[in-house]
Amino acid sequence: MSSSTPSPSTSAGTHAIVYGGSMAGLMSAGVLSRHFERVTLVERDPFPNGPMQRKGVPQAQHVHGLLTRGMDILADIFPGIREELVAAGAEFLDVVSTVAAFGAGSWRRRFHSGVSAASVSRLMLEWVVRQRLQSLANVHIRDEREAVGLKTSGDRTRVTGLLLQAPGGGQEETLEAELVVDASGRGSRTPQWLEALGYPRVEETRIHVNVGYASRIYRKPPGFEPGWRSLAISPELPKQRRLGIIQGIEDNRLLVLVGGWLGEAPASADDAAFLEFARGLAQPHLYEAIKNAEPLGPIHIYRFAHNQRRHYERMPRFPEGLAVVGDAVCSFNPIYGQGMSTAALQAEALGECLRSGARGATQRYRQRAGQLLEGPWLMATAGDLAFPEVEGKRPPGFGLMNWYGNRFQQLVGYDEEAMRTFVRVQHMMEPPTAMFSPRMVLKVLTVRPDKAAQTPGPQPLAASSTRAA
Repeated sequence: MSSSTPSPSTSAGTHAIVYGGSMAGLMSAGVLSRHFERVTLVERDPFPNGPMQRKGVPQAQHVHGLLTRGMDILADIFPGIREELVAAGAEFLDVVSTVAAFGAGSWRRRFHSGVSAASVSRLMLEWVVRQRLQSLANVHIRDEREAVGLKTSGDRTRVTGLLLQAPGGGQEETLEAELVVDASGRGSRTPQWLEALGYPRVEETRIHVNVGYASRIYRKPPGFEPGWRSLAISPELPKQRRLGIIQGIEDNRLLVLVGGWLGEAPASADDAAFLEFARGLAQPHLYEAIKNAEPLGPIHIYRFAHNQRRHYERMPRFPEGLAVVGDAVCSFNPIYGQGMSTAALQAEALGECLRSGARGATQRYRQRAGQLLEGPWLMATAGDLAFPEVEGKRPPGFGLMNWYGNRFQQLVGYDEEAMRTFVRVQHMMEPPTAMFSPRMVLKVLTVRPDKAAQTPGPQPLAASSTRAA
């Protein structure tokens, strides 16, 4: 493991603080270590010494995906991190050839797409990244400390530090810094703190989806070789609401998730409810894979009420020296798997703004972050708003876009070019507009329903595309 600190690419200041030690905070601190002499990461929880659950990341026991673009950014922040993840048991697998995917009423064609992603648990991913951050000489970690307020200049136009105390109370402590980054998640108190300082309340958009899911780890049964490494059974929106995923993770284990939209989730955290829900998926393959498998732990339940976006980019006034990243600014329906990768894009953007000079950097970042969120927010909320029961403002032309999206998903079921385009957009390697190129539009308009028809089981890897992932 490298313990060297990269030479600062710019001299933005002496000290920066990041509060919130999840992936958004870890990546942001890594970026800032290149721009400040010293970086302090503040976290309310005690950090465990290993890939273990902690209170502040209640969803960590569930399936996660760091998309290809997010992994590229992570590897730029921490060179060699891919190799360290592999050494910890992760695998980098082709996202089409190794995945048996059922969606839009059919099994997807499998072939070598050239797009790979890490197959690893969230607990292991965060542990490997945290170890790497801790090895940087100019990064100091203060866990078991809670942020309780912002310190500002006399005129309140600049944030100059952070007020801390032990969780539950105790002596307050002030950390001075030229930059404070809020990576504290959905429960961020920055809106309240800014309002108390005389700033307007940040505008929020919420789209209620009432998502729930349950996850459990199983031992991979001896001789279990179904021909895929991961399985994804997605509903045909909005007619169906249930989904199921099997993800291979380190130590030859299977992480299994079942759940859905609008309250469609296992009734309780017991074996019978979990298996009964799995039996009710659109296809039987997930249930068949786990019905006799050995569970390696309890069933974990997670509920997500609403997508939430705070529009800091719209605020007419905002203090210099403060940046907000990750779920603290925007948290998506986790089913779409965009959270960590969008946080990586924000961390990267913050670094780019600092390279342009420390003066005005956080104001530039605030606008840039707002632009970055447009695509992921549209992708996530378009699926949720397809349900008539979901309340929220539909954008102009939503009906036409929803029709196009459904047709595109049918096309993806059998057309390799469309599937390549889709996974590149899904993994943030191309913008959503790639799905609307003239060539794609023509294909969508001429979708062959017979070719997209449901097939009896996962499609085998295409004979012409059997290169190793």
